[in-house]
Amino acid sequence: MTIYSIALFLHIVGAVLLFVLLTVEGFTLRQGSTGARFNRIVGPISALLILVPGLYLVASGAGWAGWVAVGIVSWVLIAVMGAITGISVLRGRMSMRAAAISWVIRVGMAVGVVFVMTVRPGWLVASIAVIAGALVGLAGSRVAVRQVESA
Repeated sequence: MTIYSIALFLHIVGAVLLFVLLTVEGFTLRQGSTGARFNRIVGPISALLILVPGLYLVASGAGWAGWVAVGIVSWVLIAVMGAITGISVLRGRMSMRAAAISWVIRVGMAVGVVFVMTVRPGWLVASIAVIAGALVGLAGSRVAVRQVESA
């Protein structure tokens, strides 16, 4: 067991927590509410477990490659979009429909990032993968919006 393997484990736990957050958000949106309290607690934990060990992994082995930059930028976009969505819904400035669209786009991006982290392509393919994930999520938003509206 090395520090690298522990960092990799923590990084993966952070990614799993991100998907837990997205799952809770999707479930609560379908119920017509938000998972804001849960997200406010688990979100920062997930963020730290993704970022801190991830930076260690880059510094100690992976190096600064295009796929790393795409992963970090995507992670920031997912986090910022999630925070804006959550705050806007809580303040009544965003409809559940718009929140559901934001959610499916972020899920698609997150799946794209998982592809990028496992395949480690160049920055162009990494960017295409994340954008494709977001577009697939957007295309799938028609189903998600219908489910939110019917709840």
